[in-house]
Amino acid sequence: MGKSAFENAFAKQADKLAKIGLEINLSPEEQAWEPDPNGVPMMYQAQISGRCSLQYAGRENQDLDKWRDQWIYPNPRQNGQPHYQRSRPTLGLSNGIYRIEVEFPHRVFSNCGQDSIARPTIGKNGIPFLPGSSVKGLFRRACTKEQAIQYCGDASDRNNLKPGRLRFQGAYPIGNWSDRIVDLVHPQQDRQVGQPNSRSASAFALISFYKPHFIFEFTSSDSNTNWQEVEWILLQALQLGIGGKTSSSYGLGGNLPGRPPINPAAPISVLLQGEGVSSVLRDGVTPEFRPNLFKASLRGHVQRLLGGVSNQETVINQQVEDWFGKTDRPARVKLFWQEREPVSFQDVKLEHRNPTYGVKGLLYLDVSRRKPSQVETEYQSDIAFLQQVIQFAFVMGGFGKSWRRVWHRDFLPQYHEERFAIGCHWQSPDFDQIQTQQQLHQFLVDLHLACHQRMNVRNAQPANYREAWHPSRVAVYCRTGSQSRAIELFHNNTFKTTPAIGGRRPDNDRPTSISSVWHRMLPLKNNQFLEIVTVFHGDRSPWQRDRVDQLHPFVKALKAEGLNLAWGNEPIG
Repeated sequence: MGKSAFENAFAKQADKLAKIGLEINLSPEEQAWEPDPNGVPMMYQAQISGRCSLQYAGRENQDLDKWRDQWIYPNPRQNGQPHYQRSRPTLGLSNGIYRIEVEFPHRVFSNCGQDSIARPTIGKNGIPFLPGSSVKGLFRRACTKEQAIQYCGDASDRNNLKPGRLRFQGAYPIGNWSDRIVDLVHPQQDRQVGQPNSRSASAFALISFYKPHFIFEFTSSDSNTNWQEVEWILLQALQLGIGGKTSSSYGLGGNLPGRPPINPAAPISVLLQGEGVSSVLRDGVTPEFRPNLFKASLRGHVQRLLGGVSNQETVINQQVEDWFGKTDRPARVKLFWQEREPVSFQDVKLEHRNPTYGVKGLLYLDVSRRKPSQVETEYQSDIAFLQQVIQFAFVMGGFGKSWRRVWHRDFLPQYHEERFAIGCHWQSPDFDQIQTQQQLHQFLVDLHLACHQRMNVRNAQPANYREAWHPSRVAVYCRTGSQSRAIELFHNNTFKTTPAIGGRRPDNDRPTSISSVWHRMLPLKNNQFLEIVTVFHGDRSPWQRDRVDQLHPFVKALKAEGLNLAWGNEPIG
């Protein structure tokens, strides 16, 4: 019988010690000891399947729950309190340390890069922190050249290094830093936009701080340091974002508690008010309004729009990644959601009900230059295109879960009360240019032309996407009225069990695919609505129900309710 891993490790160590004249005397029983893997904390087990697999965020992943609980609650007798919390220290200058408290309106993500799960650096007593080197890098990018040399030092001349006067001691959260710390990443772009047969997307776990308060600590070699200037520079640096995923609002908006928030210097800002079906945490019941839904919407629409004029999918992906980032590159587009009113949640933790949200705030969108030398006209073209895309998202559907459907509480209240919430509804005084069918038509024509120019093509050849925005693959119908006349069609027994409309088949009570139809009630100035139904018909297979094509019956039903073609081509065949 072979030796255990412990015996082999002990033998190697004994040989090393023997070379320097030391000897270890252990009995054979002691040398044969092998630790019980179940007694080793999950954090120290191999991050592989079968030991401690943390990547997937599904509720069935018990490894993730056990790993989290062992980290946060190592003592079962602590009655649900985290192992260690820091109280708010004395702010300002105290005993040579200058402390600044910063609160964040959304999540903050910092990755140490050490585990199979993205998590922050963990320090003494298990409490996470931001290293001083990270804070220094953050601080330096908001300094003038003179301030950078003064506070951070100058290493441009290796023969004459100049240390800065500040010492960056790092930052740490105070209070219950473990609140909602297990976060989700749920990429669905391929499934919702891309290949027709894309399967359900997996949800991945990461660790991020939920609306944390951080203490930033500094010391200085100069007793005359202007700490007010240091504080101001830090606040300016935080407006650029701290940590990762800043393009999705993570780590943005840091400010001093009790002070008015600093408005970002962004070329695009839109006042939005919305309500709809809320995202929930891994427990399936706790709601959270996640500003990254705006980025997900814009990213998907850019791929749809560009995929409607070009079949060069590699070039399209490069354009999308240039705008919205990838694992190995930062995003040029950065979004920040600033609440005007606290988020209101309803139907929370009710059986057979999904929680809903109500929000009002300002969405800021910024676009960095492709390179410092990018000419101004090209940069302004990027901003104008992004403005068109965000308006397209608002006009044609909305944002967040269930955005393909209208808000049933307003337009089919009986269903909402008796069943569950479906859809969303968004309004904005900044997007009131479209008031008629002709104006909608002209907006879509201009946007399609802008996509041609961006991809530098004349004759549009659509990509093989299920929702490529090409007139031969999509038809937009609309009408004006005070109530929805198409909403009942989505609950028709035949149409709701057609995959392209209801997302499910007659023999399955649960949706198995993404609907190929969008439905929107766009608010108009006269208390009316422009009812818009968008029908994707490039792939006819999801329109089959029991081998009968339901596309033409559905379009015929739309027309019977008074909806007319506003853009695209009528389905044929």
